[in-house]
Amino acid sequence: MNNKSLIAVWGSPSSGKTLTTVKLAQAFAAQKQNVLILCCDALCPSISTIAPQEAAKHASLGELLSLPSLSQEDVLRFAMPLDVTPHIALLGYKKGDNAFTYAAYNRERVVDLLTLARHLADVVLVDCSSFLSADPLSTVALELADHVVRLHSCDLKSLMFYASYLPLVADARFRRASVLPVLSNVKPSQDSREYRHVFGGIQLTLPHVAQLEQQTAAAKLLEHGSGKEAIAYQKAFNQLLTLLQPQEGKEAPKSKVRLPFQSLCKELERLKRLWPKRRGEGQ
Repeated sequence: MNNKSLIAVWGSPSSGKTLTTVKLAQAFAAQKQNVLILCCDALCPSISTIAPQEAAKHASLGELLSLPSLSQEDVLRFAMPLDVTPHIALLGYKKGDNAFTYAAYNRERVVDLLTLARHLADVVLVDCSSFLSADPLSTVALELADHVVRLHSCDLKSLMFYASYLPLVADARFRRASVLPVLSNVKPSQDSREYRHVFGGIQLTLPHVAQLEQQTAAAKLLEHGSGKEAIAYQKAFNQLLTLLQPQEGKEAPKSKVRLPFQSLCKELERLKRLWPKRRGEGQ
């Protein structure tokens, strides 16, 4: 896997974007890769649904994007490393944020953020907002991504959503990425073959798992599943990982060893405490 991958996860509302993003992050973190998750949705902030115990202490992505300028230190300062896995950190909006909480930002600011994120992390995962017209971060991420995991649901709302949005993302500026269309959360009673035909280009199907649905409802997405349904899901999910890791089975290029995000953030805090002393202010 290229250690500088930018992967955008996008789809219709309730198609499983956040769930898929978190499970991808866990898979990459299990390979000792640092993963930075950008949660783009300001209307329904998702960090509280991923790590509710830690969400109260994190700063908002909106505040980071509103800074006069951005640096790697700023990104680390705003990132929230997870206690359960030191290789994953989150950037997202806080509970109570909305589209008007922070000043508007432009495309250049998003490019700066994504560039800095790629320098800091082995993999940057962008949990995109469904509605691109209201979210420049998601739009630019889809433009610049190495891979786009595009999730489709087996329902009429998803069909109507893509009928509106697919002509927009057919623009040439979105074509540099490798797009992986996926049927998501497919229940046994749903005719997935018919939807595969209608959507076209579907490369794999992620089945519905009641346990994952419960994890989402209980804000326990970081837990691992078990049972027959979970095994079937993991089998399909491994196919997705293979498509995102075409170099699997080959000797991976050597890359610079990175400290886990948790250690990086702690080191930044230590340096901040030492900085006044280095300037002679603590004497």
